[in-house]
Amino acid sequence: MNWRRVAQFSAVHVGVSITVVPVTGTLNRIMIADFGWSALWVSVLVSLPYLLSPLQVLVGNWADRNPIGGRHRAPWIVLGGLMASFGGYFTAHAAYYAYDHPTAGALSTLGAFIIWGMGVNIASVSYLSLISELSAERPGWRSRTVSVMWTAMILSTIASSLGLSMLLSPYSREALHNALGLVWVVSSVLVLVGSSNLEPRPSGTTMPQHRADNPLHAYALLASNPSARRFFIYLLIVLISIHAQDVLLEPFGAEVLRMPVSQTTRLASIWGVGVFVTLVGGLPLVARMGKKRAANLGAAVAASAFVSIIVTGLLDYEPGFIFSILILGLGGGLMTVSNLSFMLDMTVPHAAGLYMGAWGVANFAGQALGNIASGLIRDVVLAITGVPAIGYVTVFGLEAAGLVVAMILFRRVSVEEFQRDAQVQLSDVLAVAGD
Repeated sequence: MNWRRVAQFSAVHVGVSITVVPVTGTLNRIMIADFGWSALWVSVLVSLPYLLSPLQVLVGNWADRNPIGGRHRAPWIVLGGLMASFGGYFTAHAAYYAYDHPTAGALSTLGAFIIWGMGVNIASVSYLSLISELSAERPGWRSRTVSVMWTAMILSTIASSLGLSMLLSPYSREALHNALGLVWVVSSVLVLVGSSNLEPRPSGTTMPQHRADNPLHAYALLASNPSARRFFIYLLIVLISIHAQDVLLEPFGAEVLRMPVSQTTRLASIWGVGVFVTLVGGLPLVARMGKKRAANLGAAVAASAFVSIIVTGLLDYEPGFIFSILILGLGGGLMTVSNLSFMLDMTVPHAAGLYMGAWGVANFAGQALGNIASGLIRDVVLAITGVPAIGYVTVFGLEAAGLVVAMILFRRVSVEEFQRDAQVQLSDVLAVAGD
């Protein structure tokens, strides 16, 4: 691992991540607040990258054993990244087509979101697995790489959000299509440039790989490791709790605080500033406090931010609402750098794709469950009360409670216990394969 590769990983990560910004920062608001679509349906569409997350274990497991042109990761990074950029561009076109032609448009919308979601999954597990492998002999590079990657991603999120806000003022259908076209081009270039010569050339010697040829066997390896199960559950709860607001924050600003499209689109940049601050300053804090304590501190800050969002929203106090989003970003950023560094420690040699795929499933499934549950809860509470604000407030309150539960569960997760059990399991698999 070296700084050139860190820069390339960051380029790929940014290229994939910026495809999410217009979908979760603009298109979600348009579909819910302007089109009048069900929040549950919009949540399902936006959550498709997460609903498709089991693909990460399958792709990671397959890539561990089957190189393409001598490389296990780079071909999948390119394929996934380009699928994400192309699919992300067509989501807006498909949504407007569905608005004009509800029956046929629903299928085209679903198809565009599926292509986007598959691409995000394939690219993510591939470059995270490669990071874990390249930093195996120098673990200090893992935290360093994660910090730089996520800092670059947050800066790109801020820039994308501000850029989209300017391009969409005044808002029009054509302006939205043009803005997403620009994201498409930038994303594709970053993926292609970042993945070029990123994975080392084959050395001529082949490292022994695990042979979980049956996908169900791969899942069984994970389920039989107690620490892996606990970490998986922790990731699910913490990610459900922090990401349930992803689909609803902009519609909340539109329906409760009466903010226009250009202003609600800018909310992602405000959140991004908070995340950026803790990503930049978070690594020394994580080193001083430890990954667990830093993650729990971030969770406590995020939980308090949700309480503040509820209060300022009910009081119709827009400056306080915006400040609360900044605080949410501060807590989320500290949780991100802590949990991702911890996640990269929860792997073993020769099976990085399998375990990174598992944590990717937890990551994406948690976001999917959070988004879908939040949309369902908002719709149900709105149907019962007829008051939009109550539905949103209910979701934000449950998120704060979930973060408290996650803090308690994290105490029982041990990297040392996980690695000991995983090595034993892997040795058994390799012994069986050698018979």
